[in-house]
Amino acid sequence: MTDTPVEESFFQIIHCYHQYAARDGDTETLSLEELKALLMDSAPRFMESLGRKEPYFIAELFRAADKNKDNQICFDEFLYILGKLLRDYHLQYHRQLCAHYCAQHSLY
Repeated sequence: MTDTPVEESFFQIIHCYHQYAARDGDTETLSLEELKALLMDSAPRFMESLGRKEPYFIAELFRAADKNKDNQICFDEFLYILGKLLRDYHLQYHRQLCAHYCAQHSLY
């Protein structure tokens, strides 16, 4: 049986995490530089559409996610980052949908 698109996405996220984590030798955590590379290499249009490609934003995201303050992002902390980015994108999607609906119905 073939994987569903969501299952394939899950696999790709896990694979991508470990691929970038392994750059500095530790396959279980991401450094700030590895996180920057992962997000900008793997999701450049996504990050740009959110207005989140600036290095200072990624550094702030890293600091907020690094719950144990070890200057590394474990997989659970990475999931926090993905959740925050997806939530921001979801809100942007709703704003665009609302703007489109309002324009169609002359609500502006």
